[in-house]
Amino acid sequence: MNVIADISGGLLILAGTLLYLWRNKRIFDRTNAAGIQQFSSYSGKLVALLGDTGLWFAAVLIVMAGGFVLAEVHQETWGRYVYGAVFFWLLVGVFFIKPK
Repeated sequence: MNVIADISGGLLILAGTLLYLWRNKRIFDRTNAAGIQQFSSYSGKLVALLGDTGLWFAAVLIVMAGGFVLAEVHQETWGRYVYGAVFFWLLVGVFFIKPK
C-alpha cells in the first residue's frame, strides 16, 4: 500500500475542487440581485470569463490527475472502475457539461 500516492492523489482532488469552488465564488461575487453578471467594461468581461474558463480547465485537469494517481495505485482492486468512469467523463461529460 502506497500511502504517499494516496495522500498526493487526495490532495490533487482537493486542490482541483478548491479551484472549481473559487471559480464559482468569483462568478457569484460578480452577480447582482437580478442574477446578471456585471462587469466594468467589455475588456473586463473578456478577462474575467477567460480567467474563469482557465480555472475550470485547470480544476478539471487536476481532479483527473488525482483520480488517475489513485486509480493507478489501486488498479488491482477498484482502480479499473475509476479508469472507466474517468474515461467516460472525459469523452462525454466534459463536452456536454459546459461552464456557465
